[in-house]
Amino acid sequence: MFYCNILINTCFTAACLPFGELGTVVPKSGGLYIFLQTAFRTCHPFFGELPAFIYFWITYTVIFPSATAVNAILFSEYSYEILQMFVNSQELCDEVILKSILGASAILIVGALNCASVKLYIKSQDILTYTKMTIIVFIVGCGVYMFISGKSQDFDPGFKGTNLSFYGLSQALYFGLYAYDGGNFITGITEEIKNPEKNIIYSLLISMSIVITTYLSLNITFLTVLSPAEIENGTTVISDFADKLFGQKGCVVASGTISLCLLLSIMCGIFYCSRVGYVAAREGHIAEILCCTHKTTKTPIPAVVVLVIISLLWFFSGQDLALLIDMFGFFSWLTYGFTMVALFVLRRKFPDAYRPFRVPSAIPVIVIFISFSLVVMSVLLAGLHLILIAGVCMSFITLLYYIFVYRAFRIKYFDTFQKNLQIWFRLESPYDEIKS
Repeated sequence: MFYCNILINTCFTAACLPFGELGTVVPKSGGLYIFLQTAFRTCHPFFGELPAFIYFWITYTVIFPSATAVNAILFSEYSYEILQMFVNSQELCDEVILKSILGASAILIVGALNCASVKLYIKSQDILTYTKMTIIVFIVGCGVYMFISGKSQDFDPGFKGTNLSFYGLSQALYFGLYAYDGGNFITGITEEIKNPEKNIIYSLLISMSIVITTYLSLNITFLTVLSPAEIENGTTVISDFADKLFGQKGCVVASGTISLCLLLSIMCGIFYCSRVGYVAAREGHIAEILCCTHKTTKTPIPAVVVLVIISLLWFFSGQDLALLIDMFGFFSWLTYGFTMVALFVLRRKFPDAYRPFRVPSAIPVIVIFISFSLVVMSVLLAGLHLILIAGVCMSFITLLYYIFVYRAFRIKYFDTFQKNLQIWFRLESPYDEIKS
């Protein structure tokens, strides 16, 4: 278990480093979308822009909204547990209704903060992050105290009686890397970063070091108190850890910590994906209204609002949680693999581009292999119906691309509707500057 975490950390580090190079070669916001767009758009009159178009629509309508829905569902579960500890269950309204309110409220509050002010949003995220890290340091401190005082159990990495296999290793990577996803988010806001050619790689290296240290420390801490069997058969590791040390009061802290982490994940996802929507609209891959920003707050309100609505639809859709995670994994690793291919295309396309950081070629090759292996793993775990869902989604998106991008079809009166929205909600578009 402990060694598996080291392997996952190594893969996580390898997967993030290429984005340091991509972010400096293509100094634009949009993350993976803009990398695919820049690499392939001139390769073919029809297929050139298709990878970026498919990635955007899958990301904006499936990957991030479904991930947000998963986090909101889990947030509602743990928040409900906290309420039950303080309020008599008979005084609470229907469990299903209350959980729906809690989960939907999390998405709506994050969306409202994002629309109100970027500074307020970042400050709120900072406060929550510092709170989370304080709790994590406290938990690790408890583990250190247990070890020093001799009250801990013998350290067991959890590999006794197990066999090493490619399938088992792939499963561990598939589920483990889901928790680590997000190292590339910094490239989604490149245009909002000072000195991106330096700060992107610094941010990646510093954040990776913090995340790796935190996760390894927590895993060692949990294994000083819980046995691998207790971890495997328990509900959540942190809840079992807190219950063993502090009883019911510890469970409140554990549930609060998990809720906090889930809320932060929702915040990061909506912030990143709304910027991808803004850039895609600027590139002409979705309605122009999504690249509009508020005249006062300068926030991409339409992109945020549409993303929040789609996330709420996923949340209330009643989809199976495992299916949402499988869809997230399938599309995420598929796009990561193609983005690493885009890195080699950009090296060939712009050999003289400024590269303050150049990742060794072996790393993106390894990431390509891992990515496509995890795509196969997601199909094996979820079943062939996942391929059917993916095929239908990509076929429909390709049809949209043919009609609205390749053939440049415009819906009658839609431009007037967009213009009215700009006036009503005091929005400004980058196209207005170009026209003027």
